[in-house]
Amino acid sequence: MIKANVLILGSIILATILGIFGQGISYFMNENIAKIYPIYYLTGLTMISVFLYLVTYISIKKQKIVKDKFGVYPLVICAIGLPTSLWSLFVLAMWWG
Repeated sequence: MIKANVLILGSIILATILGIFGQGISYFMNENIAKIYPIYYLTGLTMISVFLYLVTYISIKKQKIVKDKFGVYPLVICAIGLPTSLWSLFVLAMWWG
């Protein structure tokens, strides 16, 4: 049970970090990893963030991971994930022009 909670909270935290700080991470990756346009990094980070939220939400809704805290996790994902995903998609749309 603890492994499931750590997995869920870890994916929520990682998705939140990628969604909020994606712009800075993409500039960092452009300077230190490969000289690709940062917009491509930002697109990948945004898609990973949204994908992590969706996979976590779907697995919780199907009750494959957690059964006793069913009401808390979807509320947390909706309260944190929805605004973060909308913000990161807005930033991505502004970058693409």
